[in-house]
Amino acid sequence: MNQHNWFRQYGVYLLRLYWERRTYRTAMVLGAVTSVVGLAQFAFMGTFLQHGNTFPEITRYGGNIVSYFLSGTVFTGFVAVALHGFSRYVQEEQMTGTLESVADSPPGITRMMIFSAVTGCLATTIGSAVMMGFFEVLLGFRLDVNVGAVIVSLLLTLVALGGFGMAGCGTVLVTKRGDPVTWFVVTTMTLLSGVLYPVDALPGWMRAVAHFLPTTTALDLLRAALLGGASIRSILTAAVPLALWACLSVPAGALLLRWGLRTSRRRGSLGQY
Repeated sequence: MNQHNWFRQYGVYLLRLYWERRTYRTAMVLGAVTSVVGLAQFAFMGTFLQHGNTFPEITRYGGNIVSYFLSGTVFTGFVAVALHGFSRYVQEEQMTGTLESVADSPPGITRMMIFSAVTGCLATTIGSAVMMGFFEVLLGFRLDVNVGAVIVSLLLTLVALGGFGMAGCGTVLVTKRGDPVTWFVVTTMTLLSGVLYPVDALPGWMRAVAHFLPTTTALDLLRAALLGGASIRSILTAAVPLALWACLSVPAGALLLRWGLRTSRRRGSLGQY
């Protein structure tokens, strides 16, 4: 009898979980697609390893696979700040029930979100510097770093992708769960932009798409400054596509963020999550 109750209660729990998730259709769809994308990543990683790490993109930065992965990890940390810095702050305030109070405070939501994103950027910078120092001093990996060029490339990256972060924050204020904007950027970045394997490992048509993405350009700039000792001038010259993305993403992101704040306030759901 007890065992029967366990199974029945578990069935009720699963049914409740299904109906709860069903109300967040966007999150469900994005989660399913993410699983498929993850399988594709493993396939491309396998192709890369089968070729013996001899892709031109590796040799261009000294041919060290660990340095290649290290630079990809650093880049991913800053992308996370640019994309999630705003929405993470909003969700934290929603969970503590203080978002509406913040909205009515003198700094306002927008300025507080900027403060949060800047703090996250500083923390990521310190963590990345410690990690790179550990690899260089203790493990003997040589990094040809131009600090000024690294700063310029990261600032350009944060501005260009910060526009997508604002757009994602505006979207999640309305949908509550499931952010298709930042999901799209993260998914295309991990699949196509060369974080874990070079773009050369992709099929021809995917390479064409990859070179169009802002994350591919941004990662190339960071690797050139971090591993290739590129000058600030060369970084600025190569950053034209990223600057164009910034000119598009920042105004569009600001408009979507404003729309999300207005819509959620009009519905009375600003503090809900």
